[in-house]
Amino acid sequence: MGQPMGAGAVFAGNAGTPPAAAWRTVDSLFEDVIERSLLSGAVTAAWRGGAPAHQSALGWRDVATRDAMQQDSIFRIYSMTKPITAVAMMILWDEGKWSPSDLIAEHLPELADLQVLEAGSAAEAPVLVPAAVQPTLEHLMTHQAGFTYGFTDEPVDQLFRAAQVPVIPHDVTADQYLARLAQVPLAFHPGTGWRYSVSMDIQGVIIERLSGMNLRDFMRQRILEPLGMVDTDFIVPEEKRYRVATLYSLSGDGLVETDHESERLYYDNVSALLPRDLVHPFAGEPLLASGGGGLVSTAADYLRFARMLLGQGELDGSRIISREAAALMMRSHTADHLLTGGFGTAPHWLRPGYEYAYNGIIVTDPEKADVRLGSGTYFWDGAAGGWFWSDPQNDFVFVCMVHLLTDAERLGLQFRSRRIVADVLEGLERQESTSLSSSQSGADQ
Repeated sequence: MGQPMGAGAVFAGNAGTPPAAAWRTVDSLFEDVIERSLLSGAVTAAWRGGAPAHQSALGWRDVATRDAMQQDSIFRIYSMTKPITAVAMMILWDEGKWSPSDLIAEHLPELADLQVLEAGSAAEAPVLVPAAVQPTLEHLMTHQAGFTYGFTDEPVDQLFRAAQVPVIPHDVTADQYLARLAQVPLAFHPGTGWRYSVSMDIQGVIIERLSGMNLRDFMRQRILEPLGMVDTDFIVPEEKRYRVATLYSLSGDGLVETDHESERLYYDNVSALLPRDLVHPFAGEPLLASGGGGLVSTAADYLRFARMLLGQGELDGSRIISREAAALMMRSHTADHLLTGGFGTAPHWLRPGYEYAYNGIIVTDPEKADVRLGSGTYFWDGAAGGWFWSDPQNDFVFVCMVHLLTDAERLGLQFRSRRIVADVLEGLERQESTSLSSSQSGADQ
């Protein structure tokens, strides 16, 4: 790698600056932390105004072997699976197979008569009360049902782990999964709070019940193949395994290779978990595919998915969901009492203008949210550090894939990239406006 530009450098939009040079400031953000051995590598892809805007592969697919990162490197995308699961749900909504007001129990009777933890813990006799209302699919699509993830040492998460509910299901059947989940009380009465949870894995089971197909086949036939997402799957075939980027954690100021046999996770947000809870080998087809975090993908594949969202459900003539379904998925479903800055998951705290849609964040008012994203931007990220956003106001998509299990605030790459990309886009717009004005002036002479 060459000498990096400063990560805070701003493209000023000089008339003679080519677009490729403008995007160097984005690459510099990643080059800086790669050269300081805080990140192994990164693959980015951007789409603007109906054409590719930028792509880069920086650093190393494996640090020890100095195997260079490639455009086709495969990553564990973890919770970036969730928006794809939302699209799968919206396909079935288009078919009239569910409504947001449906009770979850109408589709999954195993989860009828859920209770709420009022007091106690796994070590002490838990005090349970009937849920004031039973959760609906609207609650499920927005993390307002009261389910949890088992990440913390809070009493409800202790009970989650005591019931052996997997964080990322893969070696249990749907029936086994639901039987375990039914033993766990809700963290709050549905609709009264927001908690990051297994809701999207539950959606995966609903998709299987409503479609009569397993989730992997449904996604492959209805989303991945039509979009040409050739490397996105719940498994990695043997012939592609050399392309999988090595997964790392940060311990102090050093990278630590992390796999399912590692002794610990250097990841405070999931400190109660073990590596085997979160890091699976992707060697064989799962008994139950995880709609919340089970997919692998590439930057190129995910760019196609995000472009479909930008196209309101359509890409290159292939319509995946209706415009109405896309609009329902990518609008705020967040009640005012949740927009306090006290609900959310690190680093995404819900507030006016920065609200929750279906399986992802929607920016409804950039000024109120204090973010440099266009109005209507839909986005989410994953535990290995990857993220994307789809911004209709600026006709823009950005995808970044990295492979670092660490707290999102530690490097702040997602949020720093937003600011840098905003500077780039503003500079390009000024340059294009100047060029257009010059062209019009010449034509008038």
